Amino acid sequence: MGRNDVLVEDDGSRREAATFRDAMQTPKTFAKKRPRLTAALLWILAGVATLACFAYQDRTGPTYPLEGEYETGAGPVRYLFLRSETLGRDLAIVLLDPVPEGLEGFVKYRRFRSDDPWKTLPMAPGTFTVSRRGRTREVEGVGAELPALAERAGKVQYFVLVSAGDGKPVSVTGKNPVHARYKGKVPAGVLLAHILAVFASMTLAIRTVLEALVDGRYTWMLWATLVSLLLGAFVLGPLVQLYAFGVWWSGVPFGFDWTDNKVLVELLFWLPAVFLNLGKRRNRASVYVAGAVTLAVYFIPHSLFGSEFDYRTGTGRGTAG
Repeated sequence: MGRNDVLVEDDGSRREAATFRDAMQTPKTFAKKRPRLTAALLWILAGVATLACFAYQDRTGPTYPLEGEYETGAGPVRYLFLRSETLGRDLAIVLLDPVPEGLEGFVKYRRFRSDDPWKTLPMAPGTFTVSRRGRTREVEGVGAELPALAERAGKVQYFVLVSAGDGKPVSVTGKNPVHARYKGKVPAGVLLAHILAVFASMTLAIRTVLEALVDGRYTWMLWATLVSLLLGAFVLGPLVQLYAFGVWWSGVPFGFDWTDNKVLVELLFWLPAVFLNLGKRRNRASVYVAGAVTLAVYFIPHSLFGSEFDYRTGTGRGTAG
C-alpha cells in the first residue's frame, strides 16, 4: 500500500469520526439554538413515555380484569372475568352480550390456599356491576356473582366452563384457574393522589434523563424526581397499602412484594445520582443508570408476589387479614 493510499484511508477515517461526532452533537446544538422548543418536545416525549409505561403496568398486573373472546360450538363469545374486588362486594364473572343462542355456563370455585371443596354456581342472564379503582359500570350478559370474601388479600380461584349443548363443558381458561384478590376500600382521594405522584415521578425521571442527554440543566429535575418518588412511593403508597391490606409495607425486609421492592430499587439508584450531581458536579452517567433502572422495574408486572392470605394457616403475606 502506497503512502498516498494510507493518507486517503486516514482522511476517510477522520471524516467518519467527524460525522459521528456531529451526529451526537446535533441534539445538543438544537437544544442550545431552540431551548424552549426543545424543552416542550422533551416534556411531551416524557409524558407519552410515562403513559405507555402506565398502560403496560395496568394491563399486565394480576388484578386487571381478564377479557377476551372465546370460540364455542355455538359461536364466539366475549368474556369479562374480574380478578380484584373490594371487601363486601360479590365478584362478577360475565359472558358479555350478545351471547350465542344455546350457550350455557357455570363457575367452579373455591377459596385459594384453602382446603375447601370445589363449589359450582350456574350462570344466568342478567345485568352485572363490575368495578375497578373506584369506578363502577354495568354490563349485560350471562354471568354469576361469587360470594364476597371477608379477609383482606384473600383470594378465590375459579374456572368458567361453557357448553353449547353438544358436548362436555369446557373451561374458557383451560387448565389454569383465574385468581381474584380482595382488598379493603381505598379512599378515592388517597388513591388519586398516589397515582398522580407516581405519574409525576416517572415523568420527571424520564425528563431528567432526556435533559442529561442534551447536556442541559437537569439538577433541579433530579431533586424533583427524588421528592416525587418519596411522596408517591414511600408516603402515599404505604397509605394505600394500609387501607387495602392493613399493612404499611410488604416489601423487603418484611416480604417480597415487587410493588414495594421495585420502588426501593429505584430509590437506591436515584439517591447516588443526586449526590453525584450536587453543587457544580455533573455526572450524567449516574442519571442514565438511574433512568434505565427505573424503566426496567416498570416492566415488572404490578403486584407480583403481592399480599396474599392463607386460609389454611389463618395468616397472610403482606396483609393483616
